[in-house]
Amino acid sequence: MIIKLDSKFRFKCIRCGKCCSTGPNVALTVYDVVRISKHLGVKPSVALKIYTKVIIADYIPFIALAGDGLGKCVFLGYDKEGKPYCKIYRARPLRCRLYPAIPVSPSKNTIEVTSNCPGVGGGAITSVPLRLVKHYFWEVKMHYKELVKLVLDEGYSPLEALELLVEKTYEEALGNALWCNLEYIDSLGAT
Repeated sequence: MIIKLDSKFRFKCIRCGKCCSTGPNVALTVYDVVRISKHLGVKPSVALKIYTKVIIADYIPFIALAGDGLGKCVFLGYDKEGKPYCKIYRARPLRCRLYPAIPVSPSKNTIEVTSNCPGVGGGAITSVPLRLVKHYFWEVKMHYKELVKLVLDEGYSPLEALELLVEKTYEEALGNALWCNLEYIDSLGAT
């Protein structure tokens, strides 16, 4: 269902793992890649190669979380009781923090709340985390703006542009960029 950003809906995560085991199809920005790499203690270029799948759509590289070959997210784990959990929960991508709310467009005042999640409709009434949505849209706009500039204006191949942007973003993170601070990201909320 499509709702306005300031609307409320019922939701309670039941830890079924369906969101992490039916794809994966979580789109990432270079900011997500850098946060994940810092959390794991690996270089972003390594995180990009091991934990993501890059698809070149026309001239623009699209980054998605890698799967395990069975449609499950590479970061999906199971505890002793068989309950699913995220191995990088603290540094999980912003789209995962928003789920079951799925951003429609940075220029729209709406968001989709997916009926694919069994937790939708149950639990307490909740709101869309507006600060997180706003920050997510900022990251998406910057991500694609920079990629388009590198590919279309500066002549880099799509993969070269992505690698260059990941490195540039990592350098920004080393300078203590606010978007890389997990406490700041936590303060933006989650669904």
